[in-house]
Amino acid sequence: MLFARIVLLIQVVVMGGVGLAYWLRPYEMANLNGMLLMEAVSASNTRVYYGGLQLGLALFLLWSIRRPERLRSALVLLIMMQAALVLARLGSLWLDGGSLHSLGLGALAYKVASALLALLALYRLKPEAAVAPPLSATPLPGAFDDDFDGLQRRREPSLGRPGKVRH
Repeated sequence: MLFARIVLLIQVVVMGGVGLAYWLRPYEMANLNGMLLMEAVSASNTRVYYGGLQLGLALFLLWSIRRPERLRSALVLLIMMQAALVLARLGSLWLDGGSLHSLGLGALAYKVASALLALLALYRLKPEAAVAPPLSATPLPGAFDDDFDGLQRRREPSLGRPGKVRH
């Protein structure tokens, strides 16, 4: 469980830092990726999708670290998100016929490594015990007993004679 928390905490720091950087400095961060923000709406969208989304995900991961029952969900989210980003990056390279520059290659390697670390942390977590919900002795209000065969087979003690069983 400690390893899973460390993996998630690293993601919180990285995603929170990058999200905050995109939120506070959208023009500079976009320029690092080769994007030019020409309109105010472009800067706003960059803040929202690159900054706000990553900050929100970092906050969810931070919230998940606090309780052991949330770790599994957070790790699955992290694996799916990073794997989807890796596949999207590889798909865009294939479609556009582009090549990775140093920043893109580093980002791709980071995403692959974080997905693999999260997968390892998920497998190292102890499996949760399957707990069946308790069965109610009394039927729920509005529920009907439609098991007529079971009712007919059930044997009840006779009211008149204590040793006899009626059918």
